[in-house]
Amino acid sequence: MISWIQSFLGKRLLKTGLAVFLTAVICQWLEWPVVFAVIAAIVTVEPTVHASIQKGKVRLPAAAIGAAIAMTFDFLFGQEPITFALSAFLTIYICHKLRWDDAILVATLTAIAMIPLTSENFLLAFLIRIATTSIGIVVSTVVNLIIWPPNFMKEIQEVSHELFSETIDLIEDTLNYQFKKDRNRQLLNIRFDRLSKGIERANETIRFQREDLRYRKKNIAHTKLLNDIELQIDLLHKVSFHIGDILAVSDQQTLPKEDKAILQTAWKLIKDSYEKRIIDQENEKTVRSLLYSLIYDHRDEKELLSKGTAIAYEILAMYHLLIEYEGRRKRQN
Repeated sequence: MISWIQSFLGKRLLKTGLAVFLTAVICQWLEWPVVFAVIAAIVTVEPTVHASIQKGKVRLPAAAIGAAIAMTFDFLFGQEPITFALSAFLTIYICHKLRWDDAILVATLTAIAMIPLTSENFLLAFLIRIATTSIGIVVSTVVNLIIWPPNFMKEIQEVSHELFSETIDLIEDTLNYQFKKDRNRQLLNIRFDRLSKGIERANETIRFQREDLRYRKKNIAHTKLLNDIELQIDLLHKVSFHIGDILAVSDQQTLPKEDKAILQTAWKLIKDSYEKRIIDQENEKTVRSLLYSLIYDHRDEKELLSKGTAIAYEILAMYHLLIEYEGRRKRQN
């Protein structure tokens, strides 16, 4: 039953509801206003524990600034329109100047919401507002840390596998475009952009996971797996530049049949190495022999760099990246 509710509503939504409930219970028990604490609790449940803690460190002093500004203008002008306007303006301005953009919402809502609820004893009202906001931030952070703590490992593994497959497919389709012109260049560019954005998102997710590992019991297996996936994504990131270079090779130049045959044979061996992620010494010798024949012995006299030579450079570079990846992975393990 719990797993069904969790999948239907989402972990973050359920954690937000729980954080709000616990925050409200604590504030009612202390007989303090609930609204400020609840606002802080809602916005503090971030996708990662690290983000909750880091943003909470900013939101608390920002809320204090907002509350202080609101109490000051309330004391000077009373509960007038100018009080609301100046409180909101100055709170936003100061938070922006301090580069606390993630805290602007909490600080401004705190400032505006407390004006109509304060009739006297401004110092006590200020202290209570800060205390209730602190409760909301602390409760949400603890809930985020303990209840269904964010775990992106499964997502990272799946995305890494998909990106690896898409990278290999895109290399092959890009080469086929240069060999036969039987692919749509515009579609290849769209796929290249999508791959690049996917790699960026994967790196961000890995960063989230690595940040959250600080707050958990050390898991050597998870750490090794994350390191390996990070190496894979780094490999794909570097390979993507060479895919872009192959796409950029002029399709006005003709590719001799001999060059095409050499490149196709070399790529077949490289593709096999990428799929197995194993460097075979015999294959390596063959790949180098084939591509060196284009790079060093088969230059077009009329051009600085022939089409076959340009493509040979790129796929040889991708092969070297795989060799480098394997070396780094072995040293890491």
